[in-house]
Amino acid sequence: MNQRSQHQAIMFADVSGSSALYKRLGNAQAKAIIDEAVQFMTAITIVHEGTVVKTIGDEIMARFNESTQACEAAIAIQQRSIKEPDLKDLGIRIGIAYGDVLITTNDVFGDIVNDAAYVAHIARANQIVITQAIVDALENSLRRDCQMFDRINIKGETEKTLIYRLEWEHSGKDNRATMVMPIHDVTRFVDKFELKLVVNGQAISLLPEQTPLHIGRDPHKAQLLIENELASREHCHIEFRRGKYVLIDHSTNGTYVYVDEQAPIYLRREELPLQGQGYIGLGQTVVAATPWALHFKV
Repeated sequence: MNQRSQHQAIMFADVSGSSALYKRLGNAQAKAIIDEAVQFMTAITIVHEGTVVKTIGDEIMARFNESTQACEAAIAIQQRSIKEPDLKDLGIRIGIAYGDVLITTNDVFGDIVNDAAYVAHIARANQIVITQAIVDALENSLRRDCQMFDRINIKGETEKTLIYRLEWEHSGKDNRATMVMPIHDVTRFVDKFELKLVVNGQAISLLPEQTPLHIGRDPHKAQLLIENELASREHCHIEFRRGKYVLIDHSTNGTYVYVDEQAPIYLRREELPLQGQGYIGLGQTVVAATPWALHFKV
């Protein structure tokens, strides 16, 4: 497993009160609202040069090289959330910590991750709560917006430490989410770079920062599990490279890619950029209605 140790700012952001939303509106409508919130939080993270590590229901976990990037992203998320009528009674709560973490291909580990999750749970709706290490690493213009919030024992620590609230409502700082694109275009930004996959009733939305996505029969190595005997244990993976999603085959039986009702393109230990929409057969030829046909749309 490839892994490296590196200083990162870790951010957790989640929709506050989502359980009540499901009870009030029902599953379908509530899920649509939550999905849209997760989508714009993801897009704003990418705009601010962050990496979305994972999405967990109504929450995203992200990492940034710099504390300032993380705080600017958090401010942009809060500023966007108050413009959403469906979120006005819910809000988003955010926690950020900074320090040395262990980065693997698909995840991040360490005490700093736990610290970020802990302060996120302390935050109330529409709040950004950050650790002392974040404040120490911030630019002066953002540090002025930090107010001491509490002195607590972060989980697992014996000594109390200061945590801060980052005031964002009146922040005069221009952030790159506004500079790079109008805030109402964030959803279109996601749509442009999103890869949608559907197989056997399971739907996945993939963004560049969430690749590589490993596909196969081995539940310990594949993020997208294909329980079909003709698929290899580590059949293929999809990565984002130079603006395109690329399918890379590692299999024994090969991969068949169908696009625009043409004859399938056969790959074996080869790669192919995915464009437009179509479907994929892992280890066998398929038709669109085959349960294990992997449908894609870029």
